Amino acid sequence: MQRVHYRNDARWHAKLIIRSALRPWLQERGSLTAKLKQQYADFSVQPYHEAWGKPHVDERQLLRLPAYTQTWVREVWLMGDGQPRVFAHSVIARKDLRGPWYSLRKMGRLPLGAALFANPKVKRGALHFRKLTPAHALYKAVSKKLTLKTNHPLWARRSLFCLQRNHLLVTEVFLPSLLTNTDNGLKE
Repeated sequence: MQRVHYRNDARWHAKLIIRSALRPWLQERGSLTAKLKQQYADFSVQPYHEAWGKPHVDERQLLRLPAYTQTWVREVWLMGDGQPRVFAHSVIARKDLRGPWYSLRKMGRLPLGAALFANPKVKRGALHFRKLTPAHALYKAVSKKLTLKTNHPLWARRSLFCLQRNHLLVTEVFLPSLLTNTDNGLKE
Protein backbone atom coordinates (compact mmCIF):
# COMPACT_ATOMS: atom_id res chain seq x y z
CA MET A 1 0.00 0.00 0.00
CA GLN A 2 1.47 3.37 -1.02
CA ARG A 3 1.51 6.44 1.19
CA VAL A 4 -0.41 9.66 0.69
CA HIS A 5 0.88 12.91 2.20
CA TYR A 6 -1.06 15.66 3.91
CA ARG A 7 -0.27 18.68 6.01
CA ASN A 8 0.44 18.27 9.71
CA ASP A 9 -1.86 19.29 12.52
CA ALA A 10 0.06 20.51 15.58
CA ARG A 11 -2.17 18.51 17.93
CA TRP A 12 -1.52 15.24 16.09
CA HIS A 13 2.09 14.04 16.09
CA ALA A 14 4.00 12.08 13.46
CA LYS A 15 6.21 10.56 16.17
CA LEU A 16 4.77 8.47 18.94
CA ILE A 17 5.83 9.54 22.41
CA ILE A 18 4.61 6.68 24.57
CA ARG A 19 6.40 3.78 26.24
CA SER A 20 3.79 1.15 26.94
CA ALA A 21 2.41 -2.13 25.71
CA LEU A 22 0.08 -0.07 23.52
CA ARG A 23 2.94 1.18 21.32
CA PRO A 24 2.99 -1.80 18.87
CA TRP A 25 -0.76 -1.44 18.36
CA LEU A 26 -0.51 2.27 17.64
CA GLN A 27 2.41 1.84 15.24
CA GLU A 28 0.92 -1.04 13.24
CA ARG A 29 1.05 0.01 9.57
CA GLY A 30 -0.85 -3.01 8.34
CA SER A 31 -4.51 -3.80 8.82
CA LEU A 32 -5.63 -3.24 12.39
CA THR A 33 -8.55 -5.56 11.62
CA ALA A 34 -6.12 -8.38 10.76
CA LYS A 35 -4.10 -7.75 13.95
CA LEU A 36 -7.26 -7.80 16.07
CA LYS A 37 -8.39 -11.03 14.41
CA GLN A 38 -5.04 -12.59 15.35
CA GLN A 39 -5.43 -11.46 18.96
CA TYR A 40 -9.12 -12.33 19.39
CA ALA A 41 -10.73 -15.43 17.94
CA ASP A 42 -14.12 -13.80 18.51
CA PHE A 43 -13.62 -10.55 16.53
CA SER A 44 -16.58 -8.51 15.33
CA VAL A 45 -17.61 -5.03 14.26
CA GLN A 46 -20.45 -3.37 16.15
CA PRO A 47 -21.89 -0.32 14.35
CA TYR A 48 -22.42 2.65 16.66
CA HIS A 49 -23.28 5.64 14.47
CA GLU A 50 -23.51 6.19 10.70
CA ALA A 51 -24.94 9.40 9.28
CA TRP A 52 -24.30 12.67 7.51
CA GLY A 53 -22.78 15.21 9.85
CA LYS A 54 -20.26 17.94 10.38
CA PRO A 55 -16.67 16.82 10.72
CA HIS A 56 -14.63 17.93 13.73
CA VAL A 57 -12.70 21.13 13.05
CA ASP A 58 -9.33 19.38 12.77
CA GLU A 59 -10.82 16.80 10.39
CA ARG A 60 -12.33 19.51 8.20
CA GLN A 61 -9.00 21.33 8.06
CA LEU A 62 -7.07 18.16 7.25
CA LEU A 63 -9.49 17.23 4.47
CA ARG A 64 -9.46 20.88 3.27
CA LEU A 65 -13.23 21.21 3.41
CA PRO A 66 -15.31 24.39 3.73
CA ALA A 67 -16.95 25.02 7.11
CA TYR A 68 -20.46 24.14 5.87
CA THR A 69 -19.49 20.76 4.39
CA GLN A 70 -21.38 17.65 5.43
CA THR A 71 -19.46 14.40 5.62
CA TRP A 72 -20.41 10.76 5.99
CA VAL A 73 -19.36 9.74 9.51
CA ARG A 74 -19.10 6.08 10.45
CA GLU A 75 -18.34 5.05 14.01
CA VAL A 76 -17.95 1.43 15.06
CA TRP A 77 -16.65 -0.60 17.97
CA LEU A 78 -14.05 -3.19 17.05
CA MET A 79 -14.88 -6.00 19.43
CA GLY A 80 -12.71 -8.82 20.73
CA ASP A 81 -14.10 -11.59 22.91
CA GLY A 82 -17.30 -9.60 23.38
CA GLN A 83 -15.55 -6.44 24.62
CA PRO A 84 -14.93 -3.15 22.77
CA ARG A 85 -11.18 -2.92 22.10
CA VAL A 86 -11.00 -0.04 19.59
CA PHE A 87 -13.37 2.78 18.65
CA ALA A 88 -13.07 3.54 14.93
CA HIS A 89 -14.24 6.86 13.49
CA SER A 90 -14.21 7.39 9.72
CA VAL A 91 -15.00 10.59 7.83
CA ILE A 92 -15.46 11.10 4.10
CA ALA A 93 -16.68 14.20 2.29
CA ARG A 94 -19.81 13.99 0.17
CA LYS A 95 -17.73 14.84 -2.92
CA ASP A 96 -15.47 11.83 -2.21
CA LEU A 97 -18.26 9.37 -1.44
CA ARG A 98 -18.70 8.25 -5.01
CA GLY A 99 -17.11 5.87 -7.42
CA PRO A 100 -14.83 3.45 -5.59
CA TRP A 101 -15.79 4.71 -2.11
CA TYR A 102 -19.56 4.60 -2.71
CA SER A 103 -20.00 1.26 -0.94
CA LEU A 104 -18.68 2.74 2.33
CA ARG A 105 -22.20 3.91 3.22
CA LYS A 106 -23.35 0.31 3.38
CA MET A 107 -20.54 -1.38 5.33
CA GLY A 108 -22.67 -2.30 8.33
CA ARG A 109 -20.85 -4.97 10.34
CA LEU A 110 -18.11 -5.41 7.74
CA PRO A 111 -14.68 -4.18 8.83
CA LEU A 112 -13.50 -1.16 6.85
CA GLY A 113 -9.88 -2.19 7.28
CA ALA A 114 -10.40 -5.43 5.39
CA ALA A 115 -11.81 -3.51 2.42
CA LEU A 116 -9.06 -0.88 2.46
CA PHE A 117 -6.15 -3.31 2.66
CA ALA A 118 -7.65 -5.69 0.08
CA ASN A 119 -7.43 -3.01 -2.62
CA PRO A 120 -3.85 -2.43 -3.85
CA LYS A 121 -4.90 0.92 -5.38
CA VAL A 122 -5.64 2.42 -1.96
CA LYS A 123 -2.84 4.67 -0.71
CA ARG A 124 -2.37 5.27 2.99
CA GLY A 125 -0.91 8.39 4.57
CA ALA A 126 1.41 8.50 7.51
CA LEU A 127 0.12 7.62 10.94
CA HIS A 128 -0.38 10.52 13.33
CA PHE A 129 -0.92 10.12 17.07
CA ARG A 130 -2.62 11.99 19.85
CA LYS A 131 -3.41 11.49 23.51
CA LEU A 132 -7.09 12.34 23.85
CA THR A 133 -8.34 14.10 26.96
CA PRO A 134 -11.93 14.14 28.26
CA ALA A 135 -12.49 17.44 26.40
CA HIS A 136 -11.93 15.86 22.96
CA ALA A 137 -15.04 14.96 20.92
CA LEU A 138 -13.89 11.38 20.29
CA TYR A 139 -13.19 10.86 24.00
CA LYS A 140 -16.73 12.06 24.69
CA ALA A 141 -18.14 9.64 22.10
CA VAL A 142 -16.31 6.74 23.74
CA SER A 143 -17.41 7.73 27.24
CA LYS A 144 -21.07 7.70 26.20
CA LYS A 145 -20.85 3.93 25.97
CA LEU A 146 -17.95 3.02 28.22
CA THR A 147 -17.22 3.79 31.84
CA LEU A 148 -13.72 5.24 31.92
CA LYS A 149 -11.61 6.07 34.94
CA THR A 150 -11.71 9.78 35.73
CA ASN A 151 -9.38 11.70 33.44
CA HIS A 152 -8.00 8.48 31.95
CA PRO A 153 -6.35 9.54 28.67
CA LEU A 154 -7.00 7.53 25.53
CA TRP A 155 -4.48 7.16 22.74
CA ALA A 156 -5.61 7.54 19.16
CA ARG A 157 -4.07 7.39 15.74
CA ARG A 158 -5.33 8.54 12.39
CA SER A 159 -4.38 8.31 8.77
CA LEU A 160 -5.70 9.46 5.46
CA PHE A 161 -6.56 6.93 2.76
CA CYS A 162 -6.76 7.91 -0.90
CA LEU A 163 -8.33 6.08 -3.83
CA GLN A 164 -8.51 7.80 -7.21
CA ARG A 165 -8.10 11.25 -5.56
CA ASN A 166 -10.96 10.58 -3.12
CA HIS A 167 -9.99 10.86 0.54
CA LEU A 168 -11.13 9.00 3.64
CA LEU A 169 -9.90 9.86 7.13
CA VAL A 170 -9.80 7.00 9.64
CA THR A 171 -9.19 7.58 13.34
CA GLU A 172 -8.83 4.70 15.77
CA VAL A 173 -9.11 5.18 19.53
CA PHE A 174 -7.43 2.42 21.51
CA LEU A 175 -9.37 1.42 24.59
CA PRO A 176 -7.87 0.29 27.92
CA SER A 177 -9.45 -3.17 27.45
CA LEU A 178 -7.13 -3.81 24.49
CA LEU A 179 -4.35 -4.60 26.95
CA THR A 180 -6.51 -6.59 29.35
CA ASN A 181 -9.03 -9.38 29.16
CA THR A 182 -11.34 -7.75 31.67
CA ASP A 183 -14.64 -5.99 31.28
CA ASN A 184 -14.21 -2.43 29.99
CA GLY A 185 -17.14 -1.02 31.92
CA LEU A 186 -19.60 -1.31 29.04
CA LYS A 187 -22.76 0.66 29.77
CA GLU A 188 -26.01 -1.10 29.02
